[in-house]
Amino acid sequence: MFENQITPFQNAYLTSCPNSQNLYALQYNTAFNQFKATLFKGRLSRLTKRILGRTHRLYDLNDLKQYLSLRGSSYSGIQVVRIDSIIGSESRTVDFDINFYPMNEAARERWINMAIAHLARTVLPPVQLIRVGEAYFVRDGHHRISVSRHFGQVAMDAEVITWKAAPPFPWQPGCGENLNLVETSTPIQLTSR
Repeated sequence: MFENQITPFQNAYLTSCPNSQNLYALQYNTAFNQFKATLFKGRLSRLTKRILGRTHRLYDLNDLKQYLSLRGSSYSGIQVVRIDSIIGSESRTVDFDINFYPMNEAARERWINMAIAHLARTVLPPVQLIRVGEAYFVRDGHHRISVSRHFGQVAMDAEVITWKAAPPFPWQPGCGENLNLVETSTPIQLTSR
């Protein structure tokens, strides 16, 4: 595995050289260090939430679907969505926590590639979200959301599909207790897989 630990101070030529190999090594090293930092912050955040009895898991839309009174869906187009309003996922709830910190090393290479693109200011396609009430669930773009949040971005472009459903929603305060969605010492599965 390529883990270049060269810093600009160790090789002054690296930062001024137009050589794309050296530039990529610098970008990769920066993104790798950012991934390690976000992985550590995530572990600390999950430990704190566990001690305080708060959930650290993303809500699983597939598990919650049976508790929603769905009345159809519609395409809402490209919108700017606040990252903190994204509370769940349609499929990747074990890869990221509620703050979109990666849960393990498995996300590393994809996360690093997205971080390199972010640092290079590459325009990426909008993430795909499903909106239920005022909450959003990720269909595609988990790594982009994680990287954007890590670098301090508060909102991002998203292609949104709106599910029409009647409240109350299971993730709202006071509703989850009836459905066993409250965080416990062991994760509760709503449905068997």
